[in-house]
Amino acid sequence: MIRINRFGQVLLVGLFVGFFSSNSNAAEPRIVPLRTQAAFSAQNAQNLWSVPIKSPDGRTIYVLSLEPSNDNHHHPVLVSLVLRRTGDKPDSPNRLDPTGNWHGLQAYDFAGRDLKQGAQKSAFGKERTVTLKKLGLVLHIGVSKAVVSQVSPQFYQVDALDLQIAVDNLNP
Repeated sequence: MIRINRFGQVLLVGLFVGFFSSNSNAAEPRIVPLRTQAAFSAQNAQNLWSVPIKSPDGRTIYVLSLEPSNDNHHHPVLVSLVLRRTGDKPDSPNRLDPTGNWHGLQAYDFAGRDLKQGAQKSAFGKERTVTLKKLGLVLHIGVSKAVVSQVSPQFYQVDALDLQIAVDNLNP
């Protein structure tokens, strides 16, 4: 029988906890890294952009899409990047949403009012990063074009939005 002193026990427990906590994303499937361009146009808002995100064995795990939110007059005043698992219902929550108690604009939201002075002066700037620890993913989003127009004293419509998007495993 092997005897371990108190220090050895603490060290061993620490190693096990560290190992298993660092692998907590192991249950989430890995993806094939994705580099893509996304485009939204208010004039063609019925043709929404989406792209599959696949596993190394070719299965579609997630679908990444752009989804507008309209004001009462059907102007797209917000365009959100949305991540859903394959098979999720269209109204299921966006997996990019943070957990816990949160509110307000997020890095994957593109609001006309926020973009009125250009993407570089928006709340999150032209280059944005969204880290999803629970899913083991990281998204890098670059705004290459953002055109808005004022539709009322308080609302700005997103006329056109072009994004450069990279989706990768958090721990490649």
